[in-house]
Amino acid sequence: MNDGSTSELSACPEAARPVLARYLAGEISAEVAIMQLLLALGGMAPLTDCLTAIAATAPDEPAVGVLQQVMIEHPAALAGAVALVESGLARERAGNIAAIRQQFDDAVAIAPEAAVALYSLGSPATLDRATAELVSRLDEWGLLGPDIIALDIGCGIGRLETALASRLRAITGVDLSPGMIEEARRRCAGLVNVDVAVCDGTGLAAFAGRDYDLILAVDAFPYLVAADSALAERHVADAARLLPAGGALVILNYSYRGDLDADRNAVADLASRYGFTVLRNGTRDFTLWDGATFLLCKEERLSARRRRE
Repeated sequence: MNDGSTSELSACPEAARPVLARYLAGEISAEVAIMQLLLALGGMAPLTDCLTAIAATAPDEPAVGVLQQVMIEHPAALAGAVALVESGLARERAGNIAAIRQQFDDAVAIAPEAAVALYSLGSPATLDRATAELVSRLDEWGLLGPDIIALDIGCGIGRLETALASRLRAITGVDLSPGMIEEARRRCAGLVNVDVAVCDGTGLAAFAGRDYDLILAVDAFPYLVAADSALAERHVADAARLLPAGGALVILNYSYRGDLDADRNAVADLASRYGFTVLRNGTRDFTLWDGATFLLCKEERLSARRRRE
């Protein structure tokens, strides 16, 4: 790929050019590029026009052909992802929990895979690939095992529950969307060590008294941050109470504000205040997905203080 600075970018609308530049520079996958182009341009028609124009301008650029190929591989699935974008359901919403709940109830009814990961472009196969890579990273970081009990915040349709059930002692998935949980229950049927439930989205107080070794939040914090940053802080504070010394909190994407340094500073501050050591602070660890990893480990000193209390 080239560095994205060539003149072919001028064939597309200005809103698309930063995305194309990142893609041509090898910074994001074709799937993420299409997702971001859809969001930047607002729908399928302008995206198709953009790619047609850039392909005509740079016919020898193979990366453009890859984008076009990804778009035609799963047309029915992509139509669902496009519907989410064109309806406005693909963006995080500032406001209240009720609005977010309604957003995801509406989205999962249209396109379940795209509703939990728009970069899947609605394709179950693509979502499975992304999920498998996520599980592989958790394994590499030493977070999985037959004695591990996990809590998954914002579990959506239960993709991690189905992928991790055989790798953990037990996993509980929670989501504020009843529609998401209904779909998760269907997909997790028969998995005896999996439990899913609707939560209120305000924190983890409902789980007080339970013990977890691992708490996951995949693309959940951006919605908390957009609604009210205090909600994000409450989830970190509650996680600190639920985890033992050495337990892990994994936040994959803290926000969608486009300022990774600000996210790193915010997570580092929360970690310091609630007794976590930051092991990975905004690292890019995935090939298909452009999510940023925040891996926090519970410190011994906070656990000792809780025992004294």
